[in-house]
Amino acid sequence: AVALACAADLAAAKVYDRCELARELAQRHGVPADEVPVWVCIARHESEFNTTAVGHVGEGGDHGLFQVSDIYWCSHSGRGKACGMACAELLDDDISDDVACVKKIHREHQGLTGNGFNAWAVYSRYCKSPERAAKYVDGCFGGTGNEIAPQAFYGLPPPAITAPPPPVRRR
Repeated sequence: AVALACAADLAAAKVYDRCELARELAQRHGVPADEVPVWVCIARHESEFNTTAVGHVGEGGDHGLFQVSDIYWCSHSGRGKACGMACAELLDDDISDDVACVKKIHREHQGLTGNGFNAWAVYSRYCKSPERAAKYVDGCFGGTGNEIAPQAFYGLPPPAITAPPPPVRRR
C-alpha cells in the first residue's frame, strides 16, 4: 500500500525546466509578459522548479512550486484559508490552482505593499532586479534577447513573409 501511495505521488510530481515553466505561465495561465521572468525566478529559488516541494518554517509550512504558506493561504483540513484550497492541491503536476492562488497572493500584497512580489522572501534578494529576473527566461521564447515575443506569448506562429523582396536594379 505504501509503494502504491509513493508511486501515485511520483506520478503527480513534476520538476519543470525554466523555459517550460515560462512558456506555460505565459501561454496557458495568462501571466503578463513582464511578470513571467519574476515568477520563474521565484519558482527557481523557492522550489527548484519542483511541484512537490514542501518547506517548513516555524509553525507552518510552504507548499508547491511557489511555496505557498499554510499559515494564511491553504489548509491541511480540506479546502480553506484565503486561497480556498487544500495544501495538497499545490503538490501535483497541474499548476492551474497554484497559479490562481499566487495571483491572489500577489494582488493582496500589491494592495498592502505596492509590490505583490514582496510576499515571497526570495524576491528582494534574487528577483527584484529586472535584469537578474530576465536571465531566467533567456532564450525561452525564441529571438535573441530575454523578451517574450508576442507570437510566443499568444501562442501564434511567427508572421509569414507575404511579399517577395523588391528586385535589384543594375545599371
